Amino acid sequence: MPLLGPDISRDLGTAFYDALYYATMEKLAAAEGARKALIVFSDGEDNSSAHHMLDVIESAQRENVVIFAVRYTETKKGQLTARNQYGIRVMARIASETGGYDVDAGKVDLSQSFAGIGDELRSSYDLAYHSTNTAGDGTFHKLVIRAKRPGLITRAKTGYFAGQTASN
Repeated sequence: MPLLGPDISRDLGTAFYDALYYATMEKLAAAEGARKALIVFSDGEDNSSAHHMLDVIESAQRENVVIFAVRYTETKKGQLTARNQYGIRVMARIASETGGYDVDAGKVDLSQSFAGIGDELRSSYDLAYHSTNTAGDGTFHKLVIRAKRPGLITRAKTGYFAGQTASN
């Protein structure tokens, strides 16, 4: 099986951003079909990636990949460290900005979480937006989607790049 990512060796470190970036760009970008999702298990901490969080978000948005984050956070004597807190925010942001969501594996029933992700993928709807700006210059345009009816949940990537379809 071919490896993902660059042909370099990294000793002792977590290349979290690189793992998501290369999974999106080298595997899922070439996948056929409208629905592409990635479920990631991590603490969200990174200390050796060549890419950063914004690269991950941008690549997932460009390739219409929804990221669901299952977070495992270790505590020290029941307390979160600054690194833990940062990892929690990273996973929440990546999931949110790509149209997914994150769950804390230590606080939820994982079988229900996986069932929820499956339901989400089966019951979500695609919306398309056609901009009046025909520049197609690749710049990012922010979108906000709200439901009119109370109680409905909307999850969507936070925008699109001009020159691409804005479905999802």
